[in-house]
Amino acid sequence: MSESKKAPQTVSSRRSLIAELVNSQNIHSQSELLELLQGRGFTVTQATLSRDLESLGAIKVHGLNGAPAHYVVSPDSDTSLRAEGSQPALVRALHELLLSAEFSQVMVVVHTPPGGAQYLAGHLDRSGCFDTLGTVAGDDTIFMVARDVKHAKKICSELVALAESGS
Repeated sequence: MSESKKAPQTVSSRRSLIAELVNSQNIHSQSELLELLQGRGFTVTQATLSRDLESLGAIKVHGLNGAPAHYVVSPDSDTSLRAEGSQPALVRALHELLLSAEFSQVMVVVHTPPGGAQYLAGHLDRSGCFDTLGTVAGDDTIFMVARDVKHAKKICSELVALAESGS
Protein backbone atom coordinates (compact mmCIF):
# COMPACT_ATOMS: atom_id res chain seq x y z
CA MET A 1 0.00 0.00 0.00
CA SER A 2 1.50 3.38 -0.96
CA GLU A 3 2.01 6.16 1.56
CA SER A 4 -0.67 8.28 -0.16
CA LYS A 5 -3.27 5.53 0.12
CA LYS A 6 -5.17 5.60 3.40
CA ALA A 7 -7.16 2.54 4.40
CA PRO A 8 -10.12 2.87 6.75
CA GLN A 9 -10.04 0.86 9.97
CA THR A 10 -12.67 -1.62 8.78
CA VAL A 11 -12.80 -5.41 8.76
CA SER A 12 -12.85 -5.46 4.97
CA SER A 13 -9.89 -3.12 4.67
CA ARG A 14 -7.91 -5.05 7.30
CA ARG A 15 -8.60 -8.38 5.60
CA SER A 16 -7.67 -6.93 2.24
CA LEU A 17 -4.36 -5.77 3.68
CA ILE A 18 -3.77 -9.17 5.30
CA ALA A 19 -4.32 -10.90 1.96
CA GLU A 20 -2.05 -8.40 0.21
CA LEU A 21 0.74 -8.85 2.78
CA VAL A 22 0.49 -12.64 2.85
CA ASN A 23 0.57 -12.93 -0.95
CA SER A 24 3.36 -10.40 -1.47
CA GLN A 25 5.88 -11.82 1.02
CA ASN A 26 6.61 -14.98 2.92
CA ILE A 27 4.99 -14.59 6.34
CA HIS A 28 5.72 -17.54 8.60
CA SER A 29 3.77 -16.71 11.75
CA GLN A 30 0.79 -14.80 13.05
CA SER A 31 3.05 -12.70 15.26
CA GLU A 32 5.07 -11.65 12.20
CA LEU A 33 1.82 -10.67 10.43
CA LEU A 34 0.59 -8.85 13.53
CA GLU A 35 3.74 -6.68 13.51
CA LEU A 36 3.26 -5.83 9.85
CA LEU A 37 -0.37 -4.85 10.43
CA GLN A 38 0.59 -2.68 13.39
CA GLY A 39 3.23 -1.03 11.21
CA ARG A 40 0.43 -0.11 8.80
CA GLY A 41 -1.66 1.45 11.56
CA PHE A 42 -4.02 -1.43 12.33
CA THR A 43 -4.61 -2.32 15.97
CA VAL A 44 -5.68 -5.95 16.12
CA THR A 45 -5.57 -8.74 18.69
CA GLN A 46 -4.12 -12.19 18.04
CA ALA A 47 -7.63 -13.69 18.30
CA THR A 48 -9.01 -11.26 15.69
CA LEU A 49 -6.09 -11.99 13.40
CA SER A 50 -6.76 -15.72 13.71
CA ARG A 51 -10.41 -15.17 12.77
CA ASP A 52 -9.38 -12.98 9.82
CA LEU A 53 -6.98 -15.62 8.51
CA GLU A 54 -9.66 -18.28 8.87
CA SER A 55 -12.25 -16.10 7.13
CA LEU A 56 -9.85 -15.46 4.24
CA GLY A 57 -9.17 -19.18 3.91
CA ALA A 58 -5.46 -18.65 4.56
CA ILE A 59 -3.36 -21.79 4.60
CA LYS A 60 0.26 -22.52 5.26
CA VAL A 61 2.20 -24.10 2.41
CA HIS A 62 5.55 -25.76 2.74
CA GLY A 63 8.44 -23.88 1.24
CA LEU A 64 10.64 -25.40 -1.44
CA ASN A 65 13.90 -27.14 -0.56
CA GLY A 66 13.17 -27.25 3.16
CA ALA A 67 12.21 -23.57 3.50
CA PRO A 68 9.79 -22.93 6.36
CA ALA A 69 6.05 -22.94 5.69
CA HIS A 70 4.38 -19.60 4.99
CA TYR A 71 0.83 -18.33 4.68
CA VAL A 72 -1.03 -17.94 1.40
CA VAL A 73 -4.53 -16.66 0.71
CA SER A 74 -6.45 -18.05 -2.23
CA PRO A 75 -7.54 -15.62 -4.92
CA ASP A 76 -11.07 -16.90 -4.17
CA SER A 77 -10.84 -14.83 -0.98
CA ASP A 78 -10.34 -11.55 -2.80
CA THR A 79 -12.13 -8.61 -1.26
CA SER A 80 -13.51 -5.72 -3.26
CA LEU A 81 -10.36 -3.75 -2.53
CA ARG A 82 -8.03 -6.24 -4.22
CA ALA A 83 -7.53 -6.68 -7.94
CA GLU A 84 -7.99 -10.17 -9.27
CA GLY A 85 -5.99 -11.95 -11.91
CA SER A 86 -2.88 -9.82 -11.96
CA GLN A 87 0.05 -11.06 -14.03
CA PRO A 88 2.65 -10.27 -11.31
CA ALA A 89 0.68 -12.33 -8.78
CA LEU A 90 0.52 -15.25 -11.21
CA VAL A 91 4.25 -15.06 -11.94
CA ARG A 92 5.06 -14.96 -8.22
CA ALA A 93 2.76 -17.91 -7.47
CA LEU A 94 4.28 -19.95 -10.32
CA HIS A 95 7.80 -19.06 -9.23
CA GLU A 96 7.10 -20.22 -5.69
CA LEU A 97 4.89 -23.22 -6.34
CA LEU A 98 5.51 -24.79 -9.76
CA LEU A 99 7.45 -28.04 -9.37
CA SER A 100 6.70 -29.43 -12.84
CA ALA A 101 4.40 -29.14 -15.81
CA GLU A 102 3.89 -31.81 -18.45
CA PHE A 103 1.25 -32.70 -20.98
CA SER A 104 -0.31 -35.74 -22.54
CA GLN A 105 -2.64 -35.12 -25.44
CA VAL A 106 -4.92 -32.29 -24.24
CA MET A 107 -4.22 -32.73 -20.51
CA VAL A 108 -1.68 -30.51 -18.72
CA VAL A 109 -0.54 -31.84 -15.34
CA VAL A 110 1.01 -29.35 -12.92
CA HIS A 111 2.68 -30.40 -9.65
CA THR A 112 3.11 -28.16 -6.60
CA PRO A 113 4.28 -28.64 -3.02
CA PRO A 114 1.60 -30.07 -0.70
CA GLY A 115 -1.20 -27.56 -0.17
CA GLY A 116 -0.28 -25.37 -3.14
CA ALA A 117 -2.43 -26.69 -5.98
CA GLN A 118 -5.73 -24.94 -5.23
CA TYR A 119 -3.99 -21.64 -4.57
CA LEU A 120 -2.05 -21.81 -7.84
CA ALA A 121 -5.10 -23.03 -9.79
CA GLY A 122 -7.02 -19.96 -8.64
CA HIS A 123 -4.30 -17.74 -10.06
CA LEU A 124 -4.22 -19.72 -13.30
CA ASP A 125 -7.99 -19.50 -13.75
CA ARG A 126 -8.20 -15.79 -13.03
CA SER A 127 -5.19 -14.80 -15.09
CA GLY A 128 -6.93 -15.32 -18.40
CA CYS A 129 -3.50 -16.21 -19.82
CA PHE A 130 -4.33 -19.76 -20.83
CA ASP A 131 -6.93 -20.99 -23.30
CA THR A 132 -8.26 -23.97 -21.35
CA LEU A 133 -11.58 -25.74 -21.13
CA GLY A 134 -11.25 -26.21 -17.38
CA THR A 135 -8.99 -26.61 -14.38
CA VAL A 136 -9.22 -29.07 -11.47
CA ALA A 137 -6.98 -28.87 -8.41
CA GLY A 138 -6.25 -31.31 -5.63
CA ASP A 139 -3.72 -30.86 -2.85
CA ASP A 140 -0.53 -30.92 -4.92
CA THR A 141 -1.69 -31.57 -8.49
CA ILE A 142 -3.56 -29.47 -11.04
CA PHE A 143 -5.17 -30.80 -14.21
CA MET A 144 -5.78 -28.31 -16.99
CA VAL A 145 -7.68 -29.36 -20.11
CA ALA A 146 -6.39 -27.63 -23.24
CA ARG A 147 -8.35 -27.23 -26.47
CA ASP A 148 -5.92 -29.42 -28.40
CA VAL A 149 -2.44 -30.94 -28.23
CA LYS A 150 -0.80 -27.82 -29.67
CA HIS A 151 -2.32 -25.66 -26.91
CA ALA A 152 -1.35 -28.17 -24.20
CA LYS A 153 2.28 -28.04 -25.29
CA LYS A 154 2.17 -24.23 -25.42
CA ILE A 155 0.63 -24.02 -21.93
CA CYS A 156 3.42 -26.19 -20.48
CA SER A 157 6.10 -24.04 -22.06
CA GLU A 158 4.45 -20.82 -20.88
CA LEU A 159 4.00 -22.10 -17.31
CA VAL A 160 7.69 -22.96 -17.03
CA ALA A 161 8.79 -19.68 -18.67
CA LEU A 162 6.60 -17.61 -16.33
CA ALA A 163 7.86 -19.53 -13.28
CA GLU A 164 11.47 -18.95 -14.32
CA SER A 165 10.84 -15.24 -14.93
CA GLY A 166 9.73 -14.69 -11.31
CA SER A 167 12.03 -13.24 -8.73
